[in-house]
Parts: sequence; structure tokens; C-alpha cells
Amino acid sequence: MFGRDAERMMDMWMGLLEELERNTHHNSFAERRRQIGTVEDRDEDVVLSADLPGIEKKDIALSVDHNSVAFKAKTEGRDYDFAQSFDFELNPEEVKATFVNGVLDVVVKKAEGTQSKTIQIE
Repeated sequence: MFGRDAERMMDMWMGLLEELERNTHHNSFAERRRQIGTVEDRDEDVVLSADLPGIEKKDIALSVDHNSVAFKAKTEGRDYDFAQSFDFELNPEEVKATFVNGVLDVVVKKAEGTQSKTIQIE
């Protein structure tokens, strides 16, 4: 009797897991939140690279403030929305952004007081 109940419970759990997996693959929220690029924290700047297939430069709205980088890119078939906040200060006056072959590259200098400094150990 215990064996049959355990088997039914296992079948029920497997069915629930399969349904969850099917729903996750078709969930539009999960699709929108997929990783589209990378953020790298360097000594003097922050580098963002994002793959934006199907987008043209004119479709991208990029903004940088003192502690975040954000962009939106939307066409009829594509919709990208990205924002990254930092716990250090950025210099929005020193930003270089390029868009080549569907890849957005953004380099933002850190504010003077937040740049890393190598310390000599005595």
C-alpha cells in the first residue's frame, strides 16, 4: 500500500515539474528577463555589452546617471529593456557608446572618488 501511494505521489510531482518547465519556456516575463549582455566593473570604468539582434541604432534610447546605466530598444518584433544600478558613482559626462553589427558597447567612467587604487602593502 505504501509503495503505491509513493508511486502516485512521485507521478504527481513529475507531472507538476513537467508542466512548470513547459510554462517557463513560454512565459513572456521569463523571455524578457533573459540575459542579453554583460556588465564588467573595471578599475576606472564600467563596461556594458549587449546583443541586440534585429535592432538599429536609431531604435536605442540610452541613459546614464550618477549610479545607473539603462537602455530601451524597441521595434515591431523586438523589445529590449535593461537597467543596472551600481553602489558607486559614475560620471555621466564621460560615456562612449558604439553600436556595430547588433552589439551595443557602452563604456562609462567612474567618478574620480570611486575609482580603484592599488595600495602598496608594507
